[in-house]
Amino acid sequence: MTAIVDSNGKPLFLISGDEKTALLNIPEGCIAVHNPPSTNVYYQDGWVEMAPQPTPFHEFDYITKEWVDPRSLDEIKAQKWAEIKSQRDILEFGGFEYKGNVYDSDQVSQGRILGAATAGIDQVWTLADNTTVELSASQLQQLYAALQAHIASVHERGRIARQLIFEAETKEQVEAINL
Repeated sequence: MTAIVDSNGKPLFLISGDEKTALLNIPEGCIAVHNPPSTNVYYQDGWVEMAPQPTPFHEFDYITKEWVDPRSLDEIKAQKWAEIKSQRDILEFGGFEYKGNVYDSDQVSQGRILGAATAGIDQVWTLADNTTVELSASQLQQLYAALQAHIASVHERGRIARQLIFEAETKEQVEAINL
C-alpha cells in the first residue's frame, strides 16, 4: 500500500497497486510514501505519531502540527452550559441526605415526598438503598423541606455556573467552570 500525503503531511488516501499506479494517482503538490503505521499520524520526513486528541471537539492542524479547538467562544459557552445542566439534573435527581439517610429524589420520589408531607400521617419510608425508616408526620414535613433545600442548592450552583459562563471572556475561563 502507498499513502498519498499533501504538502502539510496530511494523509489523503491509500493506493493499492504497483509503483507506476501510485505515480499516476499523485495529485499536484502531494507525495507518495509507504503505508502509515496507524491512523493517528502525519508525515514529516517520516511518519510522526500525533499526540492524543484532547477533546472530541479538537481537530488536528497539519500546518502547525497541533490539535486546535475550532469552536467559537459562543459555541464553547453553549456546550459548557449543556454540560452543567446535565450535571445539575444528575445531582437533583440522584438522591439527597436527610438525618444520615439517603432518599431518592427522582421526579416520582419528589411527588411521593410532597404527598406524604401533605398527608400529615406517620409512614414507613423506603430509602434509596431499599431499607426502611419510620417517619412521623412532622419528620415527613422536614424531609420535604430538606428535599426543597437540596433542589434549591443544586439550582443555585447551576445559576452561579451559568453566570460565570456568560461572563467568561476566553475559552480557558469557560473550560475552568464546574458545577
